[in-house]
Amino acid sequence: MKTVQTHSKFFIIGNADEQNSIAHLIQDHDIVVRFNNPNPNCTLKADWVFIANGTIQIRHLKIDHKFFKLNTQIFFRYTLKDILTSKYEIIPLNKKIKYYLRFPRWKKKYGLDKFAIQTIPDQVHFNCMNLLHSKFPSTGILAIYYVLKYFPDHKIFIHNFTNQGWSGHNWENEKLLIQTWEREKRIAIV
Repeated sequence: MKTVQTHSKFFIIGNADEQNSIAHLIQDHDIVVRFNNPNPNCTLKADWVFIANGTIQIRHLKIDHKFFKLNTQIFFRYTLKDILTSKYEIIPLNKKIKYYLRFPRWKKKYGLDKFAIQTIPDQVHFNCMNLLHSKFPSTGILAIYYVLKYFPDHKIFIHNFTNQGWSGHNWENEKLLIQTWEREKRIAIV
C-alpha cells in the first residue's frame, strides 16, 4: 500500500466521463482514489479503490483492475459479518447463505484477493447515513468522508462527480453535502 505522506494530496475520481484530464496535477506522492470498476474514460491508475461489495453488487459488478496499481489498497463497504448480521440492511437468510458462498469466489474471480483489503469503518458508514438522511450513501461519498475524517490536513480534490446513478442513493443530499464541503474549503472540485 502506498504511504500517505504529509504533503500528499488526494484526488478522488468519480465514474462520470472525463471532460478534462487532471493527470498533470498529480505527483508521485499523491493518492488517486477510484471506485468499483473505474470508468475507462479516465486513465488515471488508482492507489485506493473503494468497492461496493453488497449482495447485489457481487452478482453484477465486474471488476477490471487495469486501472489498479500493483500495490492498490482495496476498501470494501462491508465485511462478511456485516452481511450475515444484516448490520446495514435486512437481508433474508437465503441471500446471506448465497453471499457466504459467492463472496470468496467473486474476490478470487476478479483478482481482488491479490490486493491489500480494508473495510470502511462503521463510524464512516453511519455518519454518512446520518448526514444524508439515507440508508445507502454512495461509495463515492463514503470515500470522500473517509479521507476528510482520517486525513483532514491534506488537500482533497474531487473530479468527475455527477451525483447520479443508482436510484437508491439520495443524490440531491449528496450534491448538497459536496457543495457544503466545497464552501467550507474542505474539498476542491477540479
